[in-house]
Amino acid sequence: MEDINKNLKIAIFLTTFIFFLEFAGGIISNSLALLSDAAHVFMDVIALLLTYGAIRISARPSNRNMTFGYHRFEIFAALINGLTIIGISVFIFYEAYERILNPPPVKGFEVLIIATVGLLVNAWAALKLHGHHDLNIKGAYLHVIGDALASIAVIAGAVVIIFTGNNIVDPILSIVIGLMLLYGAVKLVFGSIRILLEFAPEHVDADILSKVMMEIEGIKGIHDIHIWSICSNIHAMSAHVLVDRIHVQQTEILISEINRIVRERFQIVHTTLQFECAECVLPEIGHQIGH
Repeated sequence: MEDINKNLKIAIFLTTFIFFLEFAGGIISNSLALLSDAAHVFMDVIALLLTYGAIRISARPSNRNMTFGYHRFEIFAALINGLTIIGISVFIFYEAYERILNPPPVKGFEVLIIATVGLLVNAWAALKLHGHHDLNIKGAYLHVIGDALASIAVIAGAVVIIFTGNNIVDPILSIVIGLMLLYGAVKLVFGSIRILLEFAPEHVDADILSKVMMEIEGIKGIHDIHIWSICSNIHAMSAHVLVDRIHVQQTEILISEINRIVRERFQIVHTTLQFECAECVLPEIGHQIGH
């Protein structure tokens, strides 16, 4: 865990450095593509901060007011970030349209130098994050790779400007990067809304989950099953479990087995299970769970 935190801090520092470098460089060189890439990097700085914050927050104990802990703060931050980036994307498209109609001069050499530095730093940050199995870290790693690919596009555009003097390449590249931003932002917003509205996680199908649980020896039926996400990587479930008349100690064995299966196959880490005697339930309930 200490290595993960250390590598994340390094990645956050390097990515923040690239953001300021490209932002300043975009203004100096008059490159909208570089400014667009700076916005892309800014989105990834937020993503890295959310990842780091999620790891730190998850270590904080819950209390009587926050019984699930503070994980939902990650989702609120992600929602605000996504909405902000959508606004930035719209501004980039508008500015690119104006520049396509009347392309201003762009200092291609300065763009080339700054984008190359950005590529090298992103490659180093990706190297520090590569190989971790934590889902949050994997997400951060993909963000950094995306930054590196955007830097390559800006470098290619700068080379074209230097050798051809065709400045229209700059706003065209900014539109491409803006579309990348918009795609990521819309996905982030809808993902946040799904969690806040307590949709089931996309990778979990309630019917399949019920069938898998029914395969456990001793379980006669499942009903009133609810699945939701507390944050992007913490999923929870509650269900009523029908069993024969069994001893309390046997329910502990079933709980352990259910928890193991839903954790391994569906990444569900919080479960609330209510056991009911199959012989005592109403016939219509038995009919509902039998389909």
